[in-house]
Amino acid sequence: MEDVSSKPTPLAAINTPQNNDRRGVPRYSFIASAEETELDSGARISARVSDLSLKGCYLDTLNPFPKGTQIRVVVFHGDATFTALATVIYPQPHMGMGIEFSAVEPDQLQVLQKWLEELSAK
Repeated sequence: MEDVSSKPTPLAAINTPQNNDRRGVPRYSFIASAEETELDSGARISARVSDLSLKGCYLDTLNPFPKGTQIRVVVFHGDATFTALATVIYPQPHMGMGIEFSAVEPDQLQVLQKWLEELSAK
């Protein structure tokens, strides 16, 4: 039998049908540093996370990747890190980019959910 607990959670499993709208899940103001790596070229940029949700986040950066770019994002907050595969949904030149998580490992989903629980309690 295949162990599914170690496989990435596809976005479809995170996003329920009622949450298909980009803003179908709560977003929270969240400040953290992040690093993004373009999967095709290996190009890296640094950014600051300014908001976070279960589906994605907004990254403040002067040089966002183009729309549709597949990236690996690593978010550093406190003593924890969160890593996921994501897609750039909307770039804003000289400002930043909105990304949507496309695959999240189960242990990384736990980190994200813990951060969101802490944010929702404020």
